[in-house]
Amino acid sequence: MKSIFCIIFTLFSFTSFSQILNSSFEDHLSSWNLREINHFSFSVDSNEKYSGSKSLKITGQQTTSTDYIPFSQSVLIDVNHLQTIKISCYIKTENLKGNAALWCQVWDKNDKRIGFQNSEMQNVFINGNTNWEKYILTVTADSSVNKLVLGGYLSGNGTAWFDKLELEYTSETDSSNSPEIKMFITDFNNIIKNNSIYTDFLDWKRIDKNIRELSKGLKSVNDANVLTNYMIDQLRKAGDNHSFLQTKTVAQNYTKTNSTPLKPKSKLLGNNIGYIYVPGFTSTNDSISKLFIDTIQNLIKDLDTRQKIKGWIVDLRDNTGGNMFPMIAGLGPLIGEGTLGYFIKKDTDFNMNSRWYYENGIAGNGKNISLTKPLNPYQIKKPQQKIAVLISPKTSSSGEMTAISFIGKKNVKLFGQHTGSYTTGNVSFILSDGSALVLACSLVADRNQKKYLKGIEPDVITKNSNKEFDEAINVASSWLLN
Repeated sequence: MKSIFCIIFTLFSFTSFSQILNSSFEDHLSSWNLREINHFSFSVDSNEKYSGSKSLKITGQQTTSTDYIPFSQSVLIDVNHLQTIKISCYIKTENLKGNAALWCQVWDKNDKRIGFQNSEMQNVFINGNTNWEKYILTVTADSSVNKLVLGGYLSGNGTAWFDKLELEYTSETDSSNSPEIKMFITDFNNIIKNNSIYTDFLDWKRIDKNIRELSKGLKSVNDANVLTNYMIDQLRKAGDNHSFLQTKTVAQNYTKTNSTPLKPKSKLLGNNIGYIYVPGFTSTNDSISKLFIDTIQNLIKDLDTRQKIKGWIVDLRDNTGGNMFPMIAGLGPLIGEGTLGYFIKKDTDFNMNSRWYYENGIAGNGKNISLTKPLNPYQIKKPQQKIAVLISPKTSSSGEMTAISFIGKKNVKLFGQHTGSYTTGNVSFILSDGSALVLACSLVADRNQKKYLKGIEPDVITKNSNKEFDEAINVASSWLLN
């Protein structure tokens, strides 16, 4: 992903930043990393600006809320102790149904990305109609860091202007520690210590020291994001690429709505091949889950009863994750009943409590079952028919768990490309401020107890599809008919 960054060079005896060129777009788009993306346009606007004579204007038209266009620049830094860095930018919006935001990747000296933040992760949502306002994104960096890749993005429909991006460092002189902050971060870290599969790889002595330093001057839980983001960065360094924070709003919405705009769909392909498309599903709401399950099962039933199906294609290439159990319950007629996989924690093995399954229309794991099921769970006419499962780098998290649920069946093959590699079992822990820590608490394995540590490799690798030719569907269809 490319983006745009501007940084003010500020000199300290212990910190240095590279000089940034064209930081307020006065020299048009020189030194900025942008690329054309369908349904988005960008330009330098001399009619609307916060300071100087120009600003960057980005407009989205006829997009979904998940489509976005980023801009960026890389900034070298040299620090010799842990510190907080603030990226600021003035932003204005007009009729924006989506979000404008800042973002930043943190890279270490081994050229490994060890941290990521954006405005939405820090509970800042910029949309609608707004006048020029300064927004700040906070990250932490220590002596292991040598580069920030930072900038902004626009998602959805509408327009945003960006101007005067700056990188700031301010030394905290207030050494007091708020009891509220201390209790919050202690509870937060205890969740990680007691549940994360990466806890033994964390240097807790160093972490506790750094937390005390970063806590100085913080007054309330509303200021705690610098601490929780620091902890997520430490998990990233330990190898955890899946744990994340949910804001209070996002955590609450997860129980009420499905934010994924894509919907399940089906069609009959040539030679009577049944095609089922299953996107991600981001909700724990019972009624919404039941609708999702029923939709998929009815799509399968309709094809199976109206057509003489010779084989099935299950397309998970756009499935970016969410709640795995409605996906599995919906696809249950094709997956079949029984144990489908395992969540393996530090202190557990392959057993009934660690498995996930599909039985009698219900998908669940261990003692926790899905509360929703189809009214009349469907069973396909020919359960031994071949099933081709399509995967891609976008297939992530619960999308990967859904793919794993098929693995081990003798009539199944996977086609496409290596998945997103978010193959850990995450558990949501609600925090005292209403936000949630979604923490990687287990490894995952298929029904044959094979663990997946770095995603899923397809049985047959195919190229990216395009509007004219979908190689994965073409190759999968040939296998189904032979």
